[in-house]
Amino acid sequence: MKKFLIFLALLSTEINAQKLSVASLGLKPPVSIRCTPVKDQNLSSTCWSFSSNSFLESEMMKQGKGTLDLSEMFVARYSMIRKIKRHLELKGQNYFTPGGQFHDAAWVLKNYGMIPESVYSGKGRGESLPDHSEMDTVLKHFVEKNVADGITTLSEQQQYWVDSVLDYYYGVVPKTFTYQGKSYTPQSYLKDYLKINPEDYVEITSYTHHPFYTKFVLEDKYNWTGDAYYNVPLADFNSITQTALKNGYTVGWDGDADDPYFDYYGGLAYMPNRIADFQKERQTAFETQATLLDHMMHIVGMTKDKKENLWYYIKNSWGNNTNAIGGFVYMRDDYFKIRTVAIIVNKKAIPASIRKKIEQ
Repeated sequence: MKKFLIFLALLSTEINAQKLSVASLGLKPPVSIRCTPVKDQNLSSTCWSFSSNSFLESEMMKQGKGTLDLSEMFVARYSMIRKIKRHLELKGQNYFTPGGQFHDAAWVLKNYGMIPESVYSGKGRGESLPDHSEMDTVLKHFVEKNVADGITTLSEQQQYWVDSVLDYYYGVVPKTFTYQGKSYTPQSYLKDYLKINPEDYVEITSYTHHPFYTKFVLEDKYNWTGDAYYNVPLADFNSITQTALKNGYTVGWDGDADDPYFDYYGGLAYMPNRIADFQKERQTAFETQATLLDHMMHIVGMTKDKKENLWYYIKNSWGNNTNAIGGFVYMRDDYFKIRTVAIIVNKKAIPASIRKKIEQ
């Protein structure tokens, strides 16, 4: 999951023959959005932890807890330990990556809790922004060597080495901390203060190679855990997203940002040509890998352009000064239908009629 360099975004703008712009479309942010400020993942493949935490922060805002700042690197650190162990257990047969998806964050919550950014920034060397390039290389070589040696379980000494590496790059995680005058552990902070139940959230997709209203393991390399997603028709997929936003919820976004018409610098994402059958086209794009899951973001609202076309207002994690609209992106409904691989929502945000079908 990569962070685009600005010159690549500029190149994609030059490719864009239609020359659409935020100004020419008359696009403006939704009147009311519920999200925390844009952050910068910098040189880290952690868009998934940034978008997941942003999504959870919006959930806390909806619950009346105000603006919270949760630690992305707490999530990334414990997920990395799991990735190393799982890759060895599977003898190197899954994709070893610093990338991930929402269910990776949910697993960390279930097993380790959560911690505020102010308590654990995860910048162990005092850097201002995350830079995991060296750490990722070190850990990649470590797991490759162990796989080659037929090692499937970390020894006590190896676990100590892994923890030491993560302590160096992320910093040591405190066992207890004080927040707003009270003492917490990461587990009690999640349970007693945030009151987040990871089971309240689901990942949903829409593809025809599996039956609708069932769950299937999404065939994507970033689904290195083999987690299952609910599968619904595209009409329901759209309805879930829009209903959630209309009712004050937000939506996590998994999809493809490596597309000539994903113009981050200009703040727009759209399909250039008219599409007659979106369900068929998104299936073809998935099967031919024209659509790949390479990025995660956070949908925080909807708006319309001068011609009444629907656009989603999406919070990215590439900084607030790296594009023309403060680090957000307007994504037109057609791009959403084709290039979105999956969404993440609170179960309560799903229309009752659809929720009944997927949970039966």
